[in-house]
Amino acid sequence: MNRMQWHPGITLKYIVFLVFISILPLLLLGIVSHQVSSQALEKQASDYQVELLEAQKSNLLLQLTQVENLIANISGMEEIINSLAAPTGPGDRFTELSTQARIGYILNNYTNLDGLVSIDIFSVDGRHYHVGDTLDAAHIRVETRDALFRRALESDRLINWAGVQENVNFNSSHHYVVTAAKLVRRVDRDTLQSQPLALIVVNYSTEYLYEQFSRINLGRSGYLLVTDQENRVIYHPDPTRIGMPLKADFGHQAKHQSANWNAVDQDGTPVVLNHLHLPELGWSLTSVVPVSTLTRGTRFITQATAIGLFIALFIMLLTALLYSRNVVRPIRTIIGSFKRFRSGALDLDARLEPPSRDEVGELVQWFNVFMETLAAQRHSEAALRESEERYSLAVRGANDGLWDWDLRTDMLYLSPRFKAMLGFTDEELGNIPDSWFGRIHPEDRGRVESELAAHMSGQRAHFESEHRLLHKDGVYRWLLGRGLAVRDAQGKAYRMAGSLTEITHRKTTEEQLRHDALHDPLTGLHNRAWFINRLDNSIERHKRRGEYLFAVMFLDLDGFKRINDSLGHEAGDHLLREVAQRLNESLRTVDAVARLGGDEFVILLEDLEEFQHIGVAADRILSLIAAPVTFQGKTMTTSASIGICLSSTDYSQPELMLRDADVAMYRAKNLGKNRYELFDVGMREQIVSRQGLESEIRRAIDAGEFLLHYQPVIELTSNRITGFEALLRWQHPERGLLSPESFLKVAEETGQLERMSHQVMVDACRQVKTWNDRYPLDPPLSVGINLSSKQVMDGSLVQQITETLWETEYEPRLLVLEVTENALMHESGSAAQVVSELKALGVRIHLDDFGTGYTSLSMLSQNQVDAVKIDRSLIAGLNLGRTETGMVRTSLLLAHELGLPVIAEGVESDSQADTLRKLGCDFGQGYYFSRPLSPQDAERYLSRSIDTRAADAGS
Repeated sequence: MNRMQWHPGITLKYIVFLVFISILPLLLLGIVSHQVSSQALEKQASDYQVELLEAQKSNLLLQLTQVENLIANISGMEEIINSLAAPTGPGDRFTELSTQARIGYILNNYTNLDGLVSIDIFSVDGRHYHVGDTLDAAHIRVETRDALFRRALESDRLINWAGVQENVNFNSSHHYVVTAAKLVRRVDRDTLQSQPLALIVVNYSTEYLYEQFSRINLGRSGYLLVTDQENRVIYHPDPTRIGMPLKADFGHQAKHQSANWNAVDQDGTPVVLNHLHLPELGWSLTSVVPVSTLTRGTRFITQATAIGLFIALFIMLLTALLYSRNVVRPIRTIIGSFKRFRSGALDLDARLEPPSRDEVGELVQWFNVFMETLAAQRHSEAALRESEERYSLAVRGANDGLWDWDLRTDMLYLSPRFKAMLGFTDEELGNIPDSWFGRIHPEDRGRVESELAAHMSGQRAHFESEHRLLHKDGVYRWLLGRGLAVRDAQGKAYRMAGSLTEITHRKTTEEQLRHDALHDPLTGLHNRAWFINRLDNSIERHKRRGEYLFAVMFLDLDGFKRINDSLGHEAGDHLLREVAQRLNESLRTVDAVARLGGDEFVILLEDLEEFQHIGVAADRILSLIAAPVTFQGKTMTTSASIGICLSSTDYSQPELMLRDADVAMYRAKNLGKNRYELFDVGMREQIVSRQGLESEIRRAIDAGEFLLHYQPVIELTSNRITGFEALLRWQHPERGLLSPESFLKVAEETGQLERMSHQVMVDACRQVKTWNDRYPLDPPLSVGINLSSKQVMDGSLVQQITETLWETEYEPRLLVLEVTENALMHESGSAAQVVSELKALGVRIHLDDFGTGYTSLSMLSQNQVDAVKIDRSLIAGLNLGRTETGMVRTSLLLAHELGLPVIAEGVESDSQADTLRKLGCDFGQGYYFSRPLSPQDAERYLSRSIDTRAADAGS
């Protein structure tokens, strides 16, 4: 079996070609660049180090020259030479100390040289003079001194540098120093021979030199090395090596080699040395730089070259990939497509995307042309078969009815589904236009025909029409017809086909939505939106025809919240439906009624002959509503307040007319309910004034304009103050101090009184507690606070008073809550519960306005009330008529019979006070004793009263 011989493909050949023309040259360029740059970097580093060594050499010689000058100055001083030459006897201690002091003084003047450790003078006869870092110069290294003497005697140099060695002074803190020595000589006059007198030794600090040389930067791990003539280390970055000898081979090279060379550091690191010799001293300065530091730059070049090679290789592979994709792959695709075509597996609709506009792209395009030519015939045949099948399936499977109208022959084809939608079989309904058009609802037929004509004439792009068709059962069904005309060359329609879809359910749903949008779901009456539109039409009609009269009634049920809360929402809903039915049945066909929401209804009386009959209609409606309503065996009764607004050309918007009817309705409620009121402009002004007062009250609360005044309560038998009643006042910024009559009712109705009540209680309790602390009385003063009916029925009242007592630390027995008869008897069960809880706190309850209302004797006798207050209206009639006096007497007898003390309000004269005392009244309150006072005036009144009683008691 013969094997297929392998041949390299186009892509492989292309890759090999790219390697030869790009990668190899780049590799050669990288190698050459690496060599050249390495040599340049090494040359640059060497030059830099040589310059650095020259600079350090100059600096070092300068410092050594300063030391030599110092030695020269000292050796040339005649006083020192004479002192050294003068003979000293064995016991001449004074002369020795004097010489020591004189030479020490001279030497001290030379110790200010930077880096100087000490100056020593050793005379040949054994004397030692020293200045420097240690005061103890007695202990010296004799061998070091002797070595210095020998070297100085043997040397022909004036000043001999011994290099780095141990300090001659044993106790010096500088162990290793750089030492310079000079032999001082003197000519003997007898023999004319030069004789040595002494040796001057200067020790220079290696630490100072270390500080100077350590500042030199020779790159990472590079350093400077300074050695003396004995190859000992004067400076090394490692301080422990100072004074130590170098390795023999390293030191030998450093001493005798010149320029630069490679070596191995003492720790085995390959280094490059640059050497500079100081021949006058025998010392050496050597820069030691690791080879790795010098080659860092060349490593970067090597890395850059490697990265460049990698990028070039990547670009080459990417180019090969693009070449394969744009050239080789299309060729292979064409070859594969021909193979599949030969086997019958090729999709004739498949086309190749030309990769480019070159020869390869042209090859692909010609392949596509070949495929298109081959597939054209097969596709046309398949499309024809598919079209026929699609139409057949659409006719048989569509849920819509299909129709096809030949306009030239006037023959109309109706599909079986079309006929079934109307309840007919295929045989029962003929294929004629009348089978469709003859069953269209009379109201829709004209519109359908006009829409058909508009499409066939070209005015509309397609036909679409919603209309009703008569079903076989005699009921019309809603259907949506759609169609499209086929036209000849002149644009004339000769055929039209389309579909018919049943939309009865959708139309029913839309109708229901329209109904719900304009009707109240609970009562079935029209809603606010519908009524506004209807009222707007009536206003426009009245503008056009002045004689056309109408009226709006705004109706609100009285006490509906009470029924809803006590009997439940189901009972409330039943009542609303019953009222709606009664209203609907009581009106004429031209009139309209709607529910605005809650328990509010509006009635539109239209086409009135005159306004005089409106009252009759309102009375009839009030009577209908007042009739009892039964729900689940329970009977409910209610009433209504009606506001009436008459038509006028002044109204341009229905909302304004509704507003005024609403204003009149509230007037009816304020006048007692279960009645009607006609709107007039004055009502609107009252409403505007009331709204302004409401706004002012809210502002005044925020601004802190409400304050308390205090009216004293007097015991009539002793004229002693027993307490105060706290009365609310309004310090109006423009109208001055206002009494509660001008704002309290509005504040209570709008809920603003609840906002003030807690602060009123806190301020009153805190104020009277302050007076009790300041003016101790027995019994202490009490404070009375009035409660409205709403406050008594407020479920949070007990909690509020509890918090007030805790916050002010006020005794509960000294707090008096004054409640009116009407408030106490309103919903007596609930009121009694609240009073019982307040009594449990220790608070006292006073019955206010006693004698003007209806009071349950059982409540008075059950210890629910601690005292009664006779109303000021009865007190005002005292001594003026028997009736008032008798009523006061009866009230006193009744209260005292029940064991209750009595307070008389509104006492304004001496005669009234005297009569009340005679009748046995316990306490009095009124202008006769004092008008309500500010806290400051009330305290002054209290203080005077106490002083007066004290004076009366003393007399």
